Order: sequence, then structure tokens, then C-alpha cells
Amino acid sequence: MTGTTAKAQLVEMLLEPLKGCKGLYNYRQDLIKKVMAMPDLQVREYLDYQQRIHHSV
Repeated sequence: MTGTTAKAQLVEMLLEPLKGCKGLYNYRQDLIKKVMAMPDLQVREYLDYQQRIHHSV
């Protein structure tokens, strides 16, 4: 998985529970900026952590 793909997947995973909430567009824009600024390794580690949590629930 490329760094860009991991970043896109992480953003979508973090936004999924918030779909339909008021103000989501602005939050999404801020989240994308923050995730894009993160190092690829950090994104992959966080994505892996989120996937493990999501699958264990």
C-alpha cells in the first residue's frame, strides 16, 4: 500500500462514524491536511491500529 493510499484509507476510516453530522465538511478538510502532513510510517501504524480496533469490536 502506498503512503497516499494509506492516508486516504485512514481519513475515510476516521470519517465513517461521523457521516451525516453537521460541520463534517470543515472537519474533513482539517483532517485531510493533518493526515497528509503525517509521515507515511506513522499513518500506516495508526491505520493498522484503527483496523485492529475496528475488527475486534
